[in-house]
Amino acid sequence: MVSAINGEHAETMKETASLYSEFLAQFVFVVLEGGVIQQVELGPCSRPDNLQGAKPAVKALEKYLRGGNVDLSVFPVDLDNHSVFERATLQYARQIPRGSVVTYSELAAMLGNPRAARAVGNALHRNPVPLFVPCHRVVGVSGLGGFAWGLEIKQKLLQLEGVHSRVTGTAYKTLR
Repeated sequence: MVSAINGEHAETMKETASLYSEFLAQFVFVVLEGGVIQQVELGPCSRPDNLQGAKPAVKALEKYLRGGNVDLSVFPVDLDNHSVFERATLQYARQIPRGSVVTYSELAAMLGNPRAARAVGNALHRNPVPLFVPCHRVVGVSGLGGFAWGLEIKQKLLQLEGVHSRVTGTAYKTLR
């Protein structure tokens, strides 16, 4: 990211943080630039941190992964490298509250194109900031659907939020 300072361009430094989630049994890596969340990834081992102090977004993510009722949608994210449709899909997904889910086709209808469920799924798959854009809250009509981090983690995240899958006999709560 480049910002203008006194008419000069200055490169802002990317900051990285990693935290271990016992709940996911993985490390979660967060990349910020200029205070904006750029990327969230999972991995099997830690990476070096260069975070200048404790960032509120990272602390909130840590609390969320411990089961805390945290609204991660309040933190700015960078979706600039996505198409208009992908940005709209990800912005709508950000509005799905904790403990609720919508189907791919319901989200497509919210976007004005109820037949675009597959395109919605593709846009969510390209989500660079899972959890801050809670794409795990979008499910298929007859099951979990997909998730870039795997269905096991998607199910864990939904259970963390109090949503249980149809497989267990408990219906999803849906956003209306």
